[in-house]
Amino acid sequence: MELARHLRPLGYEISVLFLEDGPLMTTVRDAGIPSSSIAWTGKRSDLSGAWQMWRWLRRHRAEIAHLHHGGGVVRAVCRFAGVGSVVQHLHGRINEANGVQASELNFPAPDAVIACSHAVADCVRGYRTEVIYAGIETGSQPPAAAPQAGPLRLGALARLVPLKNIEALIRATALLAAKGIDVQTEIAGSGPSESSLRALVLSLGVSERVRFLGWDADVKKLLASWDLLVMPSLEEGFGLSVLEAMAAGRPVVASRVGGLCELVVDGMTGRLFPPGDTDALVRCITEAANDRQRWALMGAEGWRRAQTHFSTDLMARRTVELYDRLPGRGAHRSA
Repeated sequence: MELARHLRPLGYEISVLFLEDGPLMTTVRDAGIPSSSIAWTGKRSDLSGAWQMWRWLRRHRAEIAHLHHGGGVVRAVCRFAGVGSVVQHLHGRINEANGVQASELNFPAPDAVIACSHAVADCVRGYRTEVIYAGIETGSQPPAAAPQAGPLRLGALARLVPLKNIEALIRATALLAAKGIDVQTEIAGSGPSESSLRALVLSLGVSERVRFLGWDADVKKLLASWDLLVMPSLEEGFGLSVLEAMAAGRPVVASRVGGLCELVVDGMTGRLFPPGDTDALVRCITEAANDRQRWALMGAEGWRRAQTHFSTDLMARRTVELYDRLPGRGAHRSA
């Protein structure tokens, strides 16, 4: 949405096509960005979905297809629809269906490849890959720091899938409580792991300390109510919720994996810990509980880092520079 807003004054009109319906499409429409959805798996055998996408591209006279999902079949449909240039945007290096991390990514046929982080770009073979970080609005002044009294409020923003390892946060909550550290944990998100996570909360006896909030689009309000964000993922291409926490002036405790290492500066904007190491996670949160003032300063430093290195202006400028180098740009630019 930020990209669409920033690119319009620069001569690009963006329309969005979702390959399935969902709450995000309503959010995009409410922001004044034209959006549609079709039901397509992206598979070769799904001719109906391919036909719908072809018609949509032809109707919008798209000159650039900026793809965030789909493989060779999706790119082929773009070519058949007469799209001048195809950009493949990579947001991760793992197949979430089987949990296998790719050591090499090969995407034949696009005119350009964008990676969300250097961690992802390092896996791409055969193409010069542009790293364009996601951008976020930070405002001109740092947000107010969290209150220094009361229980330490921990938050997680994530899809509830095994890869996000929310189990580690729940176990850490139980271990912290056993050590006499007063913490309250809120988990914002939904997904197939929710039932097993709720069962874990019950089995550990921390029902009064852990709340499931479900899907909540008001991320800024959530982050303002937390002392810090916890991201215990086993793999992460970038970590947008970490960037959102930085923009909200909140420190972050995150796994030392993938693009998270490019966002969080250990000891300056939060802490990084070895993936899957729950004891290390507990130590990081204990440190935050014992020195809230210092961690509030780390949150402020995270805000400054987001403002300097991850602004929406920078994201838009880098994207336009890439678009302008593509073949097939018309006098009327669209994507």
